[in-house]
Amino acid sequence: MREGSPTGDEALVELDVFPPEQHRRWTVLLRLLLAIPQLIVLWFLSIAAFVVIVCGWFGALVLGRLPDWCGEFLRGYYGYTVRVHGYAMLLVDDYPPFAWTAPDYPVRLLFPAPTPLNRLAVLFRLILAFPILVLSGWFTTGWGIISFILWLIVLITGRMPRAIFEATSAVLRIEMRVSAYAYLLTPTYLTGVFGDKQAAPTGPIYTGDSMAGGARVTGGPEPAQSPTRPLVLSSGGRTLLIVMLIVGILGSFAQTSVGWGNDDDDMDAISGSQLARRVAIDFTDQTGHTPQDVHCPNFLDADIGATEVCTVTDDGVEFRALVTVDAITDGAAHFRTVIEH
Repeated sequence: MREGSPTGDEALVELDVFPPEQHRRWTVLLRLLLAIPQLIVLWFLSIAAFVVIVCGWFGALVLGRLPDWCGEFLRGYYGYTVRVHGYAMLLVDDYPPFAWTAPDYPVRLLFPAPTPLNRLAVLFRLILAFPILVLSGWFTTGWGIISFILWLIVLITGRMPRAIFEATSAVLRIEMRVSAYAYLLTPTYLTGVFGDKQAAPTGPIYTGDSMAGGARVTGGPEPAQSPTRPLVLSSGGRTLLIVMLIVGILGSFAQTSVGWGNDDDDMDAISGSQLARRVAIDFTDQTGHTPQDVHCPNFLDADIGATEVCTVTDDGVEFRALVTVDAITDGAAHFRTVIEH
């Protein structure tokens, strides 16, 4: 529900996608390469957007609404973002223009008219948005993990099957609705995760592509509706979206587990190859010669006082390197190397 809205109607961000009947296979093949210039521009714009978001948050705390100039910029920024992401995600085949506005591009966002914001909700906005930011991240991760399969299907068939189009559009809409809530463009919490059951609400809207002189309200007929407004998912599209969510959750947890597994705090031994590299460095520091070969046959326990003997070969002469662990700091073992003839 709207914060500060007596009517209680939802201020939803809507997504329009007008897909082509046929994709050009060569653009599908080179899609990531073609998208790189757009992604670079988007990265620079994101820096400016971060500054505007911070200013907008402070402004909303004081005014009880997002300052007009912040809203205008962010609507334009997310309008640009959705065009680039829609192109990169193969929803459309037309290349996005390098322009702040693109009213004729087949991907666009429709924003609700600005509304008063609850200052308390603004103060705790990122805390309130955290669950849906995580959820959005899972959907995006899941889409990314299976994106090669989706890309291959479109490349081979020259078209995007309905289920893939619906699920991909849903992921993109989730991203945009979460961003719009988190950064104060709308007071409405994420809704319609698994599609709409009925037509999207009508009423005054702001379009991200009508901002040549700032966003304007359109009170007359809305822009022509697309297959994504309302976004009614077929059983195949809903199933694929659920698969993306599950894959995204598993992928996120797997990535976290790998990170934990590589944590130095969990280290209980130093492998022979790691030890050999360190002994080679110590030998070079002590003698001024880079050894031809260093062989450490065993692991070195990460316990104070643990020792291991390595063999160092330099100019055909073998040396004995005695390695002893003498300290452990923050889970990392520190050892000294003594070179003996």
